[in-house]
Amino acid sequence: MKDEQTIIKEAEKDVDPRVDLAVERTMLAMERTQLAWVRTVLTMITAGIAIDKLHMARIIAGIAWQKDAYIAGLVLTSTATALMAFVSVQFILRIRELKSMRTSSSNLPQPGAFISIFIVAIGILAIFSLLYSW
Repeated sequence: MKDEQTIIKEAEKDVDPRVDLAVERTMLAMERTQLAWVRTVLTMITAGIAIDKLHMARIIAGIAWQKDAYIAGLVLTSTATALMAFVSVQFILRIRELKSMRTSSSNLPQPGAFISIFIVAIGILAIFSLLYSW
């Protein structure tokens, strides 16, 4: 009767190496997609801040159409942050699933996950800065 380690080693020998290459290709494609999401969300957060600050400048100058139009910047920033949080969770879950399919184990974290979490933190800070004027 074979022990568990021997069975695992024999199963790894039978696995087609193209499976690892396909998983790696999929992971790299997902990383590119995640970085595109980061770029888009960062642009949306920046636009939300710009809308809010431009509106404040118009209020100070006395040429604002409405007194509470800063809500558009707040909504844009909040939506972008929530979208980035959702996309990041999906990315991390999918990467874990793909890592379990590989025969070679690499426990290196994905840089896209760190960047995504950092952008979510920036978005939360931007929301607080828009809500509470300093």
